[in-house]
Amino acid sequence: MKKLILTAALSVASLAAFGQGTIDLGNILKNNFVAPVFQPNPASPATQQVGQPSTTIYSGGFPAGTTVYGGAAVNTGYDLVLLYSLNNSVTSVSQMSVATITPFRSAATASASPSGGIVTLTSIPIPGTTGGTPIAFAIGAFQVDAAVAAAAAQGGATPSSIYAAALADFAAGNGQMGFGTIVPNVQLGGSDTAAAPHAEPSTLGGWTSFSLVVTPEPSTIALAGLGAASLLLFRRRK
Repeated sequence: MKKLILTAALSVASLAAFGQGTIDLGNILKNNFVAPVFQPNPASPATQQVGQPSTTIYSGGFPAGTTVYGGAAVNTGYDLVLLYSLNNSVTSVSQMSVATITPFRSAATASASPSGGIVTLTSIPIPGTTGGTPIAFAIGAFQVDAAVAAAAAQGGATPSSIYAAALADFAAGNGQMGFGTIVPNVQLGGSDTAAAPHAEPSTLGGWTSFSLVVTPEPSTIALAGLGAASLLLFRRRK
């Protein structure tokens, strides 16, 4: 019995020493990488746009791209979600888990501090990992409407429950949502099981800007093109 207790204690101590693998979260590092997220294109709100923005449309993106976004960059009223998978061959965000959720920030000028950027968060823990564990990650975003806000306000609400509420809200024909490219084989920071240190990686880079889309009302589901839009939303982008 004493041996079992000692083994359990050593296991707990080992986990505490190694901790979980971690990653920094951000989509803005001025003069290095800025990938703003945009609201739906009013001209085609059910079609997602993907790619770095044109400087003639948005002056804060870096590197500059050629995508002309129809919607404004998101700001307050929208949340970013960091998704991850221990399966580095994952091909759909629907197969990924939630690491954390954080609100976007607004900005006075796009070039100085881009709207569509977020407050940088460091050392986001990834459950079931240690330093050096490779993961796939993806950036997603959604509108915080009344249904999502109510879920977030409930006692004991977690990032996973808030994200689930956003998905259900979106599927019901409300709100806005979108996802960026899945980035595989990112080795997490922290100590591994042999106590070797690993530098903390960042979500900066490896993906590109994207727009959110809206879910049409149930009465319009039969409209042409919505099936293609759904596939675009949840497939891996090359």
